[in-house]
Amino acid sequence: MLVGKCLQYIPFQIIQRNITLFTANHIRVHNHNNEEGKNVDELLRPDILLSEENKLRSIQCMENSTPVGLRSSKTTREKTFAAVLICLCTNERKEISILYTRRSGRLSRHVRQISFPGGIKDPEDVDFIDCALRETEEEIGLPRRRINVWGTGNLISPPNTAAIMPVVGTVENFTLKELKLNEDEVEEALVIPIKELVHPKTIKHTQFKSGWSTPNFVVGQNKVWGITGFITNTFLQCLIPTDLKRLKHHVKYIRPFKIKH
Repeated sequence: MLVGKCLQYIPFQIIQRNITLFTANHIRVHNHNNEEGKNVDELLRPDILLSEENKLRSIQCMENSTPVGLRSSKTTREKTFAAVLICLCTNERKEISILYTRRSGRLSRHVRQISFPGGIKDPEDVDFIDCALRETEEEIGLPRRRINVWGTGNLISPPNTAAIMPVVGTVENFTLKELKLNEDEVEEALVIPIKELVHPKTIKHTQFKSGWSTPNFVVGQNKVWGITGFITNTFLQCLIPTDLKRLKHHVKYIRPFKIKH
């Protein structure tokens, strides 16, 4: 299981560019009486987002995304590899959500933070996909036979933790009731609808003293941030249809703090 607090240590000397966030910037997605809101809902339909054409386009985009390397030191942890599963779930109403977990309070790091299912790659794992599926089943009891794997993204290398490979997959007719959580690792599993993640009120950012910002997604009491927020944002950029490309904006940049003595 991997999560996002590691980004608070990142000097951001490699990613020297604004992070693009996808959101319906001028559209009230929740207002179905609004014509533009209807257009957004139409573009987020399962037959569009989960189509073979969009699947191939999304994975190609993920594979071609800029490699992220933010190593700070040659620690043992930084020499390991991990995989996480970005799982697109559809329910009986055909609504599309992303599956997340909340880390257990029994863990020593990143307690109760939201993350993707996943974890450290074992020598026995055939590849990153095998790793993501194994860890997902161990953590939340979702069998690999339920998951239709799309492919992988590009390796992300944060400091002070393992290099992470995002693996994308889908699960149809999903319900949280089918899961069996490993309580030593996972406190709860939750799904957040895609239409909520791209809503303008959901998009936030974390401002670091170095002057860099990273994306957050806040839905109700749930905050997706750190490396999980970064991966979520990267994935949404690839998943959302090109017709919504015009609805993007940039995470705010604020100059570094200077403390006066």
